[in-house]
Amino acid sequence: MLFQSTLIATLLAATAAEISSTSKAGIEILSKARQLNDQNDGEDDLSWMAKYDLKFDGCHTIHTYGAAEGGDGNQSPFGTQHLAKFKLCSSSSSCSSCANGGTYMVELGTFAEAYLGAEQANQEALCQAVEENCNCEYYNGDDQACMSKCYKNAGYDFCEQQDDGFDVAGYLDCAEAGFGYYNSNAEYVPYYIGPTCSGASVHLAVFTDAQCVEKAPSGTYENKNGGYKLPYSTQSLISTKCVSCKADDGNDGDNQYYQAPNPSDTCTGLYEGSGKCEPNLTGKYKSYRDTGSCDYINKIVPALSRVYTSSGGGSSSGWAVFFGLTTLGFAGAAYHFYSKVKRTSVNLSSNGDFA
Repeated sequence: MLFQSTLIATLLAATAAEISSTSKAGIEILSKARQLNDQNDGEDDLSWMAKYDLKFDGCHTIHTYGAAEGGDGNQSPFGTQHLAKFKLCSSSSSCSSCANGGTYMVELGTFAEAYLGAEQANQEALCQAVEENCNCEYYNGDDQACMSKCYKNAGYDFCEQQDDGFDVAGYLDCAEAGFGYYNSNAEYVPYYIGPTCSGASVHLAVFTDAQCVEKAPSGTYENKNGGYKLPYSTQSLISTKCVSCKADDGNDGDNQYYQAPNPSDTCTGLYEGSGKCEPNLTGKYKSYRDTGSCDYINKIVPALSRVYTSSGGGSSSGWAVFFGLTTLGFAGAAYHFYSKVKRTSVNLSSNGDFA
């Protein structure tokens, strides 16, 4: 689904961005998310990834068409898609510079679910380590106060955060909020909660439609929830700090026969499902580096994101007008781009670096 719903808009953006006839992004679009990983000639060894760190590098929002497919027929067919860009940075380099790394892109919901799951597991491990080393035997007070002090001394305040019952994972894709209002016809109208992109930040917001396009009036969540703020409405859901891709599997290399560390499931899972741009990735042989999505990540998605912003952002009506005015342009661009891609795919099939 990553490219299917944005195919037509992508063709126009690609032409406008002067994508060359040798662009592999076109092949990727027309094959509807078939990644060009076949160029790896069967290389499945991802052990190199254990020496890299995962870093969230921002997100883009683009328009989609057909978002209400399978709905009740009353929903707008226009929607939005959020794409997360992330990097794999060599652990031996600075996280900020991210030298000798690669750039990747997946749907935001996929990335956020994996990232938050890994973050939760990491925090639980840190809290457990504090608990195992916190000596409260001679503490002048109750054990809970002693443990709180140990958490504070370690800098792990999150160990004592109370679960407020808000299911963040349930709103990584647009979902009904659980509250709403009755209109003039005494019909119940629900609100929806979903993610929004703001450069390097990801927030949650309340919307009035099931595609999470039209934002609800400011203060809607507070008015329906006793004044409480929507979690992550101001604080970013995802951090830009680097996270190690080394699996915490007890393989520390201290035994007699050294074993190389394994990469984490989070990193390998995101890597395998992503579009890839690896011209400078030193962890893989040059002939195995995947550059099949470089144009999509660096040119096409930013162009579509600019279209989203210039056409009114979350306004589906603004996008509908834009879409109507450019229908003929899409058709011409589609034929022109498809012809170029068809010729490119013939040339690629004879290249020994591709399957």
